[in-house]
Amino acid sequence: MKNNAYLPTIGLEIHVQLKTRSKMFCGCENNSWKIGLEEIKPNTAICPVCTGQPGSLPVINNEAVKMAVKAGLALNCTLAKKSKFDRKNYFYPDLPKGYQISQYDEPLCKNGKLEIENHRRGENNTTVGITRIHLEEDTARSIHPSGQKYSLIDFNRSGIPLMELVTKPDLHTAYEAKEFCQELQQIFKSLKISDAAMEKSQMRCEVNISLAPKTQITTTSKLGAKVEIKNLNSFKSVERSIEYEILRQSKLLSAGKKIISETRGWHEKEQKTIVQRSKEEAHDYRYFPEPDLEPIKFDQAYINKIKKESVEFPRAKIERFEKQYAFLKSDARILIANPDLADFAENVMSELRVWLVDLDEMEFDEDVAWQKHKKKLSKLTANWLINKLGGLLIAQKLIITSSKISPENFAEFITLIYKSRVNAKTAQNLLNIMLKTGGDPSDILEDEGLYLLENVADLEPIVDKVIRDNPRQVKEFQAGKQTLIKFFIGRTMKESRGKADPKMAEEIFLQKLS
Repeated sequence: MKNNAYLPTIGLEIHVQLKTRSKMFCGCENNSWKIGLEEIKPNTAICPVCTGQPGSLPVINNEAVKMAVKAGLALNCTLAKKSKFDRKNYFYPDLPKGYQISQYDEPLCKNGKLEIENHRRGENNTTVGITRIHLEEDTARSIHPSGQKYSLIDFNRSGIPLMELVTKPDLHTAYEAKEFCQELQQIFKSLKISDAAMEKSQMRCEVNISLAPKTQITTTSKLGAKVEIKNLNSFKSVERSIEYEILRQSKLLSAGKKIISETRGWHEKEQKTIVQRSKEEAHDYRYFPEPDLEPIKFDQAYINKIKKESVEFPRAKIERFEKQYAFLKSDARILIANPDLADFAENVMSELRVWLVDLDEMEFDEDVAWQKHKKKLSKLTANWLINKLGGLLIAQKLIITSSKISPENFAEFITLIYKSRVNAKTAQNLLNIMLKTGGDPSDILEDEGLYLLENVADLEPIVDKVIRDNPRQVKEFQAGKQTLIKFFIGRTMKESRGKADPKMAEEIFLQKLS
């Protein structure tokens, strides 16, 4: 039987650290958002509650509950009128109490859905069902020193609010799973409930995957044995681990072998999954209600209040950026991936609209001028914001909110390029200076003498020198080798130290050499 005779069925379990000030059940600071947990002195953000000391009692973090409800509303979930916490019992060194406070049969949110857009040509969008969203506490961090026979435990992470989202098995490709995770990340960022950085373990994904013959699923709806994949710390790992597991299970089934239901880990270096342990079932954890916490009850007034705090979500924002500002979809996706960058871009475009009064002296209707110019302005803005400024920020380990460049000054910078007041080389130098000083671009041009030489009186002496210094090329140009005009302009740019206006220089050369 060929591999394409099998249908993969994929479900995801996604854990997200919530961006609260304190931990889930105690007053210890949740400081993982200021710097990475690995940079904080181990076992300093702890107390008797989050280290499981006898006699300590938990208290529910209401802000974490509110954040989970926000996520549930954003993902079209049904919110529970009453929800409770449970004890999930298992022994492991990173769980000091011997149990984790989690939720089992009465989670905060149920039965949601999220439609993901398949960017591959010709594919329909996929609607992914969300079984549940619940809250729990994170475990401590295990550290395994290289070459040592012991492990260390850092309890700073113990008790950090963790929101778990479980999907229905509605995904069938590695690409869909990656897209779903990326869409979720953007929603969580938009809600400002989490930074959801996978490389910092703020968002952790586990994959459940099974393969079965398509005929079996069609006739009996019976899925294959479920395999769980852990240790996924990037979207690429999610995609590649699923691709590997589909291939591995297909080969086993084609050879007439059975798939064992087990938990496997993703080995990044070897790019394959490896066996960790047999798969646990819910009864293995011996869930029972947490006796130290009262059930949570919601009324409609509470839910309505949270609904009023709703925000614009990624797909709607992308569509608006395309329509309102004429950004390309690819550029809009990059911009909205960082809410701060998206806000900066919007402020820049708003400033540019005001500047259009000066950009188009023949038109006095602002809307007409905006429709005429916005496509070129948005393309120019996206290029300089994403590629040029973005590269400088990465190189200097800065983020857009810590940059000295204001949206107003960046908009003025774009207008200088748009009006051909600076060329590409000068613009790059100007941007570097703006990032260092936070200065006004027009003032910098004046102070540094970076303005283009646009007057014939300024350019003509430089053109005459280039003609005198290159008699052979002049003779060849006059004999018909018109491509040499680029050579002359290049020499002019060198002589003027990049300040010559190329178009003006070309006009003078053509006049003098015709």
